[in-house]
Amino acid sequence: MEPEELKMETKCYDANEYGYLYGLNKKIPDEEFEKVKPYFRKFKRMDFVEGNVQVTGRPEGWRCLEKDVAKVEEILGITNTLEKRQNKVKEAFADPIKKTNLKDKSYEWLTMLFQRTGTRPEQDLSRLAIHSTKIYDPQDSFKTRSKDGEGELFIYTPHGMWYIINNSGEYSNLSLNNVKTPAGGAIGYRLMYDDLVDRLIRIYTEENEYSGENLY
Repeated sequence: MEPEELKMETKCYDANEYGYLYGLNKKIPDEEFEKVKPYFRKFKRMDFVEGNVQVTGRPEGWRCLEKDVAKVEEILGITNTLEKRQNKVKEAFADPIKKTNLKDKSYEWLTMLFQRTGTRPEQDLSRLAIHSTKIYDPQDSFKTRSKDGEGELFIYTPHGMWYIINNSGEYSNLSLNNVKTPAGGAIGYRLMYDDLVDRLIRIYTEENEYSGENLY
């Protein structure tokens, strides 16, 4: 198996102050890290406004702000840059057919990752919403169809990322539900924060944040 290519990836999302914080995807020799250390800061729980309460992911450790990512990449000779990855998405989104294909492919990956490797703990939607750092509602599906027992949400919380599938319609099998909702329940899958999953969610949802009725 080929060694993993060195790149900068998102390590966590802070809803209050820093937004996305970045780090290297693998350990590099100390002498190499010394070259980029001025652009990193060793974060601890106490460095965040409310501790880790409003942070999704792994905030503790050597982290870099988005504005400094390009400098780190240049010093370390990283070719798979954050800007290149972001531009690929922008280019695809500029073409309606490519955009549809990219969103469809992202959705396929998301459902596979959440359903095959996610956990399904018992939970309450209002509790998830209270503790969320952000909630994405693809195409306002939950906002417009939750009363009919349909719609999806992606909820970022300190304990991971949730994929919520509303499952309380007239013909829904309620025995599948593990998340309580006012309408009657939903299926929820949880994954620990991961750079790839975060990127797929942002592509699929187009970063459309939930704007419907209060969830708690």
